[in-house]
Amino acid sequence: PLNHIAMDDTGQLKSAVYLMVARMVEQKLPAQVGASPTYIATLVELVYNQLIILGEDLEMFAHHAGRTTVEPKDMYMAVRKNESLTRVLRAVEEAMGQAE
Repeated sequence: PLNHIAMDDTGQLKSAVYLMVARMVEQKLPAQVGASPTYIATLVELVYNQLIILGEDLEMFAHHAGRTTVEPKDMYMAVRKNESLTRVLRAVEEAMGQAE
C-alpha cells in the first residue's frame, strides 16, 4: 500500500497539497478576510491525511477485484455514500471521455 512512499515523495506531495490548499483558501475568502498560517497548516494536514486514506482505499478496492490498476469504478466505490460527489465525478469522467 501507500506506506511504501519514499520520504522525498511524501515531502513533494505534502508541498503540492500545501500550495493547492493555500491557493484555494486565498481564492475563496473575501478580500478583507485572511487565514492564519496555523489554519492553513491544519487544513493541509487534514487534506493530506484524507488523500492517503483515499489512496489506500482505492488500492484495496482494486486488489480485491484482482487488479493492480485503480479504475474509476474504485473511486465510485469510495464515494458511494456521497451522491453529489458521485455526480461531479461522473461529469468529469464524461468530459474527459469526450476530450480524448
